[in-house]
Amino acid sequence: MAEAIQEQQVKKLKRLLEGWRMALLPLKSVFLWEQQWHPCAIFASVSIFFLTIWLMDLNTLASLAVVGLTLNFVDFIIPIVCNTVCGPTSWTGQKEKMFEDICRSIVMSYNKTLDQVKSFYSMRENSPSLYYIISISMLCILAWMASTINNIFLLYIFSTVVLLWPGIQQQGIFKTLTSLIYKMPKIAQKTE
Repeated sequence: MAEAIQEQQVKKLKRLLEGWRMALLPLKSVFLWEQQWHPCAIFASVSIFFLTIWLMDLNTLASLAVVGLTLNFVDFIIPIVCNTVCGPTSWTGQKEKMFEDICRSIVMSYNKTLDQVKSFYSMRENSPSLYYIISISMLCILAWMASTINNIFLLYIFSTVVLLWPGIQQQGIFKTLTSLIYKMPKIAQKTE
């Protein structure tokens, strides 16, 4: 049952991203850091974009409007450029399979995130005290960060992390860091 729903989601996403399919294939290799320079390219692109917003010296709402306008422009222009540069004859079965794999991984990540959010909200019924402790703590930290750190800088950090995250997972960097964290208390206990 869950697989049938997932397949429907994949088909729906494929239809939604139809105009982006030629752009998604090279983007996948960039986001998964298949070349050593890919993380630098991601970081530089995000930095240049947010440096431009910072130099325009807009308030937060205007900056969000500029980000939205840029995303809408990219969403409009990419399918046109892809269809002009690469005709329909260049689309092969292998590329279609890669496109379907990309859509499937997006759907799986979306469903995994949705399941984690649902499990967090299920804590409200199962363990309300823990739920409220975590919720109130996180919201206080978020409010403190938003009041002390520039909002555009926070958006810059968030955007950079989100765009680098697939490569971080693919390269196993996050797993390595978490395994080092788990080993630290054991090393400290052995020395005592």
